[in-house]
Amino acid sequence: MGKLKPPSLVSFLLIAIFLIALLLRVGVAIRFPSIDYADEIYNTLEPAHHLAYGYGVVVWEWRRGARTWVFPAFLAGALRATDWMGPGSLGYLRAIAILLSLLSLTTVWFGYAWGKRASGNVAAMIAAGACATWYELVYFAPKAFTEVMATNLLLPGLYVGIYGDKLPEKKRLFVAGLFLGLAVSLRIQLAPAVGFAVLYFCHSNWKGSGSAAFGGLLLPVVAFGLVDAITWSYPFQSLFLNVWVNVVENRNALYGTAPSYWYLVLFTRSFGPLLLLALVGVRRSPFLGWVVLIHLASHSVIPHKDLRYMYPVMPIVITLAALGFVEIASALNTRRKSTLSTRAIVVAGLIFFILTSGFLAWRFPRWRRSSGGLIAMDRLSQDSSLCGVGLPSSLLLHTGGYTHLHHKVPIVLINPNVALEEQVPGFNALLAFGRFTDDKFGFEPIGCWNGICLYRRAGSCSASSQYNEVNKMLQESGN
Repeated sequence: MGKLKPPSLVSFLLIAIFLIALLLRVGVAIRFPSIDYADEIYNTLEPAHHLAYGYGVVVWEWRRGARTWVFPAFLAGALRATDWMGPGSLGYLRAIAILLSLLSLTTVWFGYAWGKRASGNVAAMIAAGACATWYELVYFAPKAFTEVMATNLLLPGLYVGIYGDKLPEKKRLFVAGLFLGLAVSLRIQLAPAVGFAVLYFCHSNWKGSGSAAFGGLLLPVVAFGLVDAITWSYPFQSLFLNVWVNVVENRNALYGTAPSYWYLVLFTRSFGPLLLLALVGVRRSPFLGWVVLIHLASHSVIPHKDLRYMYPVMPIVITLAALGFVEIASALNTRRKSTLSTRAIVVAGLIFFILTSGFLAWRFPRWRRSSGGLIAMDRLSQDSSLCGVGLPSSLLLHTGGYTHLHHKVPIVLINPNVALEEQVPGFNALLAFGRFTDDKFGFEPIGCWNGICLYRRAGSCSASSQYNEVNKMLQESGN
């Protein structure tokens, strides 16, 4: 569609979109703390805290060596570099939210860059605005999921592979392969979509460009394998054990399964009318349509399903929807006697995507998931007299672990089969679901947030209840 003028207005609007995207992501992370899934704490931030400070909750993946240390090492550096920015855990948690939000702006860049090449400036501005404000992208962006970080690398790889024509062909495909290799090394489940993308890039000149693309792809994969050899027992240990545990042992089934059509239902709920627009937009960019379809199909056969697994294709679907919106607007313009201006179409498109996102966000139930446990632990991180934290084992997944507690004191999992008076000496702070009304232990209420209450007693702690210490209990239970 036509061009937007003047160029200064386009630049101003684009800068405003990026700023809005960043403010939304950071604002949501700070104003609405949540745990979408325990992996964002115990498989990324908690091992990072262990690396940075020498202590943390250790879950079964890290005892077995089924995860790579690359992402936690990156986060550990950020933790140590920013812990001066606030008391307790506050400083580095906000810094991590800002850092991850900045990295996630590749989704906005991708929408703009792909929209511009596939359909022009109008589609570019609408796609950028849609990716900046779409509620699921805003919600997931500041979270320390490998799916999110892998997406931040996947999108540049897809763009360079198709539209990086300013680079010589071999260099372009090497760079594209490098980004895609980093993405699949962080998230092996991206392999089907990444494999298709590399084959698509090279199919017209396989002999001349295949080696460059696969060279770029294999370089980070080999590097990750060497990290495993250094940090674990042998190359690619985390990859092998991850596949073994999830496919052969089918451990993920313990955390819930869903039918193969579940993601189709999820897409309908998540995107609403955008799905129809995306189907129209596929005409402009069938490559992206295939990427979405392959990712969706490959994940549909895995019994354990979750919304975050679809994060890598969310910005792609939104970009396709923006292309579809412009296609429909162009078709309507050809039938009208008086056509809409390009500015009017941009404004209409941005309003449509923002309002749709706002309506669906209002119904989105995850904004404050497990926020109470995070707020309680953040408060305790600023308590210099803390000597132990007690909580029911069922509450552990609803707290931020030592990442949010940031005190080297025992976290004691309360054993319901043992008298509480025998366990209380081991902690002077207590987290509970709802009210704790037994006054004989001396606990005073500090506050309740989203169904989780924090209590505090005076005095010190003894080590008599260390047999309930969190890491020992997790090891004994195999969790």
